[in-house]
Amino acid sequence: MSDNIKKVVEDKPKTPESFVKAYQSLCEAYGYRIVVNPAWITRDDGSWSTVLQTSVGKLLAKEQS
Repeated sequence: MSDNIKKVVEDKPKTPESFVKAYQSLCEAYGYRIVVNPAWITRDDGSWSTVLQTSVGKLLAKEQS
């Protein structure tokens, strides 16, 4: 783990904001993010349900001006 990420992860106290900051740092360091997509599945009774499928997606490169 890089020093930059380690510093963010070790921030105290653990809050939703510190989690977002640590997650963003990991995404930038590795170039990937968690992606959530809705999908339909059939149920035993013939009806449909919506589920959320997660995957890992590559971050788009930042445009340089």
